Amino acid sequence: MTANQGEFKAHVVHLSFSGDFGGREKAASWLCRAMRQEGVFSMLYIVVETRNGSKRNSNLFNALGDTVSLCRFFQTHKRFSFSLVSQLYEALLEYDASILHCHCYKSLFYALLLKFTGRFSGPVVYTLHGIELPFGFGATLIKAFQRIGLHFADGVVGCSREVLERTLPKRKSRPHMVIVNAIDVPLGGFESAREGHTDARTSLARTLGFDQTRPLVINIGRLCPQKNFHLFLQLIKCLSGMKYEGPEAMFLIAGEGPLRAELEAETDRLDIRNNVHFAGFVTDMDRLYRAADLLIQTSTWEGTPMCLLEARAHGLPVIAPAVGGNVDVVRDGLDGTLYPVNDLAALTRASVSYLCDQNLREEHGRMAFEHTRHAFDPGRWARRHFSFYHQLRPTFRLKEQG
Repeated sequence: MTANQGEFKAHVVHLSFSGDFGGREKAASWLCRAMRQEGVFSMLYIVVETRNGSKRNSNLFNALGDTVSLCRFFQTHKRFSFSLVSQLYEALLEYDASILHCHCYKSLFYALLLKFTGRFSGPVVYTLHGIELPFGFGATLIKAFQRIGLHFADGVVGCSREVLERTLPKRKSRPHMVIVNAIDVPLGGFESAREGHTDARTSLARTLGFDQTRPLVINIGRLCPQKNFHLFLQLIKCLSGMKYEGPEAMFLIAGEGPLRAELEAETDRLDIRNNVHFAGFVTDMDRLYRAADLLIQTSTWEGTPMCLLEARAHGLPVIAPAVGGNVDVVRDGLDGTLYPVNDLAALTRASVSYLCDQNLREEHGRMAFEHTRHAFDPGRWARRHFSFYHQLRPTFRLKEQG
């Protein structure tokens, strides 16, 4: 046991396999931090899949930010490694883990292997982050592994009601709980969250080369089919050909992924290059949120996307499809807008409403900030997990208070 563990009475190890940085890694690292703040020693074991390439691996390390100190890294270039099983076993012994909490199907597979071989005796918990897979042999194999894992996991957490209901087998259901993600909000209220908006806008405009006088609309995510950026580009095309009372907006896509070349080609085909900027992988997300006026999401499915919580914590209104955890976060018409998946007409109407009314953007942004501060508090998030852990292991205890 390391020196800084002495004050803790319970130890939780989170485990994830990652070749790049995404919402799952962000949620796991922030949950780890929230648990420590609530008195539970928590570490995030990240198995870096080096076959994904050094650029994507570097995205992972850069984006973890200050939570990197809560992480322990392992590496593998294989799809399965006996050596990795041994490394994880030794690391679990070192930190005297009470709970092993998995965040992807690969980590669940390794955790159950450790349990079945007698190398770990505590509960294995699996969080469903909402990953859907395309058709194909590989996807079928992954789904089969996850289905088996769900059968043997001691407990299952869903980051949204929809994800849990759609994924968890109805028969022989394991102990389960819906626990929506959470986020820290800036101290000082809504004004503090929007403080520095003009400076951030000026700085970002100089860096990326766009007109800082225009409202900035952002869409964030990996450039992959799930995020449905084609719909976002169609929206930009519709708005560029419309006459409405509001100012013409500037649109920014933050993220990298396999569809970038295809999306840039579509941008040229639609003749909207002057209205949209591909920012790539952004490390300074705080500046991006402070500079923005509106977040639009176009995904075909979601768990509980961290970008929605981040935007709302920065006082931004959100337009999002009514899928997954979006409906648990956004209160339609009160602090944001939900629209049917792939409904371009509904998305366009909502976008025009916000672009034409700065007061509406500010009102919904303020309400979004307040709701996020009260309903998605990291401390409550951590304590809900502790309650679930206690169901699985009654001896699970927090540190003794003063």
